[in-house]
Amino acid sequence: MKILTFGYCFLFLIMVSNYVNAQNSSFIYELNYKTHSDSLKSEKIIFYLDVKNKESVFRSEKFRESDSLRGKRGWGNGFDMGYNNNQLYVSKKKENSEILKYVFVPLIYNIYAIPIHEKFSWKMADERKKIGNYNCQKANAEYGGRTWTAWFTNEIPLQQGPYVFYGLPGLIVKISDEKLDYDFELIQVKDFTWKELYTDKVQKQIKWEDFKKLQQNYYSDPIAMINKSDVTSYDEGGNKIKTNFKEMKESIQKKILEKNNPIELDHKVEFK
Repeated sequence: MKILTFGYCFLFLIMVSNYVNAQNSSFIYELNYKTHSDSLKSEKIIFYLDVKNKESVFRSEKFRESDSLRGKRGWGNGFDMGYNNNQLYVSKKKENSEILKYVFVPLIYNIYAIPIHEKFSWKMADERKKIGNYNCQKANAEYGGRTWTAWFTNEIPLQQGPYVFYGLPGLIVKISDEKLDYDFELIQVKDFTWKELYTDKVQKQIKWEDFKKLQQNYYSDPIAMINKSDVTSYDEGGNKIKTNFKEMKESIQKKILEKNNPIELDHKVEFK
């Protein structure tokens, strides 16, 4: 009886220790995604899920570096020239009671946030497999007009996951939609050593319809906010030439259409 009691206590201490460590960890995910639903190949981006106590932030390696620099020197590296998949930036606070999807407006550098109110109704499956070093169990849910398959491990007792996903009885190690347009997989775990999360400050919260308008306006005239007198163009020989703003506009619009495969299909903008 004493041996059984000791063994139970030892197992309990291990679980507590793992939970404490998980509460201050950086979970590194690799995202393989298709920029367009008809694409035959995928691209890769590295994302970090930084967890500190009861808060977390999920962002690309690029955004994370920029946030770190802003915390140290007062400003970051700026934003991309478009609303693309680098903008999968999400904060979760107070045990996921508040989830915000950040929106970074190109050129003018405004920072908005969309509150995510969807609740995940996970359907647990008996299927299990090992992914990396973790024993995982399968679960399914609907989000953003897509059906998702997740693999979670209770070896890390943290109800967290990449992007907006949460609510399973363990960390989500891998999650992908049925078309494999988006496939997140955990590739590394590190201790989170920063003093704070250094998330960007949100100027205001907006709705999905507002986000659609922002995207449509940007597509209609992506160089509207550019001070054309400040733009200088050069040819291959380094000679100054006249800037072709029409060509610049059409080039940006083409890239927007080529990458119009948002993770939330139910909020996709059909650009006009």
